[in-house]
Amino acid sequence: MTSVEATGSTLEEAKSKALGMLGVGRNAQVEFEILQENPVRVRATLIEEEQPYVVTPQVARRVADYIDHYVRRLPLRVQAVLRGSHSRYVEVELVGRDASVLVGKNGEVLDQLQFLLNNIVPRTIEPQVRVVLDSAGWRRRRTERLRNQVIAIAKEVKARGEEAVLPPMPPHERRIVHQALKDDPEVMTYSEGEEPNRYVVISPRD
Repeated sequence: MTSVEATGSTLEEAKSKALGMLGVGRNAQVEFEILQENPVRVRATLIEEEQPYVVTPQVARRVADYIDHYVRRLPLRVQAVLRGSHSRYVEVELVGRDASVLVGKNGEVLDQLQFLLNNIVPRTIEPQVRVVLDSAGWRRRRTERLRNQVIAIAKEVKARGEEAVLPPMPPHERRIVHQALKDDPEVMTYSEGEEPNRYVVISPRD
């Protein structure tokens, strides 16, 4: 069993930090022990790790085919191409003459289309599947910029010794932040808030 200790201004904050340090979600079997009340300090012990859902190649192909069928009904010259899958995520890119139309200003159209598909695909194909949708390579470039940005913010967090609160992000972008910093021994990340305004906090490790 793995144990960590975390501090927060409230019990909920301390628990959230501890879950982030353990790298698990709220559905994991975790036992909390309150060590101190002001500020709140808890010890979290991971009893049983979550059994992660992993997309199979067959399911990933079905998702891509479904999205391809969906976008071909639009009055645009686009098609969907499967780019890969990892964990519960299926990465699909829209390509073709009109692919850039489905990006929109700052990715707004793409995010809205992805949100729509993430409401349809789980009900149609597999409940635990999530779609990461790109179009004309916009998401790929955005991912690289986001990684560079959070690494720079993490350096500031280390220098100041203070937390940094990032703006609200969709789940797949929060995952990019967590993944970018998960191996950094000096900072940790955890999510706060409710969808669609959930955000990531980058915090110095105690």
